Amino acid sequence: MPFDLDSPPPEIIEEAAQAIRQGKVVLYPTDTLYGLGCDPFNEEALRRLFAIKGRSEKKGVLLLVQDYSNAEVFSDDIPDLFYELVRAFWPGPVTLLLEGNSACPPLMLGAEGKVGLRHPDLAFLQLWMEAIPGPIISTSANVSGEPLAVLGDLKQLFDHQVDLILECRETVQPSQPSTVVDLTMDPPRIVRAGRWAERVGRFLTRQ
Repeated sequence: MPFDLDSPPPEIIEEAAQAIRQGKVVLYPTDTLYGLGCDPFNEEALRRLFAIKGRSEKKGVLLLVQDYSNAEVFSDDIPDLFYELVRAFWPGPVTLLLEGNSACPPLMLGAEGKVGLRHPDLAFLQLWMEAIPGPIISTSANVSGEPLAVLGDLKQLFDHQVDLILECRETVQPSQPSTVVDLTMDPPRIVRAGRWAERVGRFLTRQ
């Protein structure tokens, strides 16, 4: 049943949290696009997600996290600029790339060994992560290389592949993904221009 993203029913939150804890793959709304997600520490679930999406295992996937402190779990090399960007743009549609550490499953990091972190600006996602408790893999809900689609098409596409489809009352149309800033580069730079890209670009030029 469709639910309110700003005030999701407790039973929806618990069902979604249980799905992640059980290693299931979920189609769900975010503050940018509909996403496909699972437990980042469950290798079997990660492999299923990659297979469903048709995505190369050499490409990493980003994590939705509860707050900036999660960065210290996934990276041992966090520059001061990370915290400056967090203060300026989190919660919001900005993903920050860091060097991953040994706590990160290889499938999550991809061939380049980088972990992407984002703190979303959506009550539903924050409550979901709190209930799990923990982060969630988030990758756009589409077949790799194919255009983004509206929910009706996504439901048809993934209905018999994912374990749970979460549908909000609001109309989440295909839109821009998050802007991705690679903090492992010198100087750091935007490697994917999505929402807030101009704002982030102006911030980086002032550093």
